[in-house]
Amino acid sequence: MGDAQLQQWFNAVDLDRSGAISSGELQQALGYGGMNFSLKVCAALIRLHDRDNSGTISFTEFRTLNQFIMSLQQKFQQYDTSRKGRIEKKGVEQLLQNMGYRLDGPAFDALFSAYDPDRSGSTDMAELVAMTVFLQGAIATFQAFDVQRQGRITLDYNQFVYAASSVG
Repeated sequence: MGDAQLQQWFNAVDLDRSGAISSGELQQALGYGGMNFSLKVCAALIRLHDRDNSGTISFTEFRTLNQFIMSLQQKFQQYDTSRKGRIEKKGVEQLLQNMGYRLDGPAFDALFSAYDPDRSGSTDMAELVAMTVFLQGAIATFQAFDVQRQGRITLDYNQFVYAASSVG
């Protein structure tokens, strides 16, 4: 998809012509492309791609966000062997491993359960995006506390609440 199409979607929801869109506006813009995400996922996508920490995204940030989603969609299609728009749990685990996410069995099971609300044992594209956005947020939050890069952190209760709130 070209920049002209993206710019059209962006402009269609940037009604105040501020040059930036909010999570609700992002939800609408992505809907134009047939991508339906919850407001919570759209807010997390903005946090992930908002380089100037404005709470909104500019067109440049929107383009980067779109590239992120298109890359995930490409990976999703590689693992959707049945071509039914879903990836079975084992395929999701392999996909995440190939993306560089190293989770042990219990951590993956908990993650998968959290993003499989209908308990289907499989994931659709929207669930995969939500899962990946969560993982990227979790990494960023963990690294903020792991200043010596030891792969372990110690948190007090308030830090835990902050960390848990920052990710999701």
